Amino acid sequence: MKRSMIFAIIALTIGIIAVFSVYLYDFFYPDKYVKLENGEYVNIAVANNASTFPITTQTRFEIEHFYVEEKRTLVEQVNDIPVLLGCDKAGVERYLDEYMKHLSAEEREEGLSDFQLVSYNENVIRFRKIYSVPEYEGYYAKSFNGYIVIMNGDEKTVYDYTQISVHLLPKELQEEVREGYYLEDETALYNFLETYSS
Repeated sequence: MKRSMIFAIIALTIGIIAVFSVYLYDFFYPDKYVKLENGEYVNIAVANNASTFPITTQTRFEIEHFYVEEKRTLVEQVNDIPVLLGCDKAGVERYLDEYMKHLSAEEREEGLSDFQLVSYNENVIRFRKIYSVPEYEGYYAKSFNGYIVIMNGDEKTVYDYTQISVHLLPKELQEEVREGYYLEDETALYNFLETYSS
């Protein structure tokens, strides 16, 4: 009787150790961990509880506006972006690509050059808009009241008004000048003016 009691206690102890080992194995085994955006490793069960995707009405957004020349960052809190509702990470990245392809004139003038997904943790998604003053190169020859006007590379500011009539140009070049004929540098500009001003 005493011997069977000892075997029962030993069997029970081994069983408890085995169950506890399985639990520890499930909890601590490295495959059960995921790496977050900030580099921290979190147990996958914890990560699933704080999952950012798919985006719901509870998801909050922060948009950093980073101005390169000024080295200044402003952070905007946004409660929702309806077009992203239900999106996963790939959907968010597609949204950012499409956004940059269809920039408003206002944002283009402000110099928006990039829109990035920075981080996503616990229902907070952080984006970054990067603004830099665009550098324009070259010149454009354009038609204005029948004469050629030389514009700076931004196509907004006038570099020079000429007395060259558009009708004096070859037919193909006349059409290009109406659209805006690009001259890559001062040498190309000088050659163009020299050729058609006489």
